[in-house]
Amino acid sequence: MATQVTVFGGTGYLGRDIVRHLAQAGTGRIRVAVRNPARAGATVGANRVEIIEADVRRPESVRRALEGSDGAVNAVSLYLPTRAVGFEDIHVTGAGNVAAAAREAGAALVHVSGVGSDAGSPQRYIRARGQGEQAVRAAHAGAVMVRPTVLFSARGGLVVQVLRVLRRTRVFPLFGYGETRLQPVHRSDVARAIVELLGRDDIDVCECGGPEVKPYRALVAQIASAAGLDLRPLPVPFPLWHAVALLAERLPGAPLTRDQVALMRADKIAADGLATLGIAPQALDTALQGLPASACS
Repeated sequence: MATQVTVFGGTGYLGRDIVRHLAQAGTGRIRVAVRNPARAGATVGANRVEIIEADVRRPESVRRALEGSDGAVNAVSLYLPTRAVGFEDIHVTGAGNVAAAAREAGAALVHVSGVGSDAGSPQRYIRARGQGEQAVRAAHAGAVMVRPTVLFSARGGLVVQVLRVLRRTRVFPLFGYGETRLQPVHRSDVARAIVELLGRDDIDVCECGGPEVKPYRALVAQIASAAGLDLRPLPVPFPLWHAVALLAERLPGAPLTRDQVALMRADKIAADGLATLGIAPQALDTALQGLPASACS
């Protein structure tokens, strides 16, 4: 176990759980590297957690964040590019900066990517993720790639994404016929795996998926039923989704992007990486027990 770990992206959806599991594992010191420390908020185990300013696009700030650390996790992600920050800035250049600085510091590195990452993909997000893995491997040969499938928890990820739509309308627009197969994984299980991998040198890639593989439409129905909500699924062809996303990208906050549509075209199924680490993944039902419809707010 590393004695001091720097977590880039430690205030994000997955990052918060990584910090929590590091604290529970007895990590001596945890450093959370964020672009805006003032927005970091409360952090688990505050007496052992240091908030430090860092931007993965700026190598000098990354090196400062890693001073004295013998472990590092890069959980920084970008789902919505802007004119100022693109996918390549975060997932390729930024990832390479973290990897290079971790190698220079002599720190073990776990890099969070995603199942389906492909450097040759025509889609920007998927391609950037794949190119990011290549950049990390080139800069830090000992880095471990963690590739989760779709993340969920009782109050986040897939669960809340579905409930937010159902809260507005009982007619739920499916991606295509909802046949894309997903293997949702609890974010806590992925966080546990990341902490475990910081102490391993025998694994270079770990794909993380839950215990069940289901079509998207079945997962939507499962979440709706648990929340006590009626569901009227509406199949929507992918070409129409693409057209809608093209328009939505021009709206403030871009509620839908072509990259998000592209992600739903391909199955998200993982190799059995969690079992290799002795982690029994939680099923989606564990996060849905007693789930009220108000959970989507």
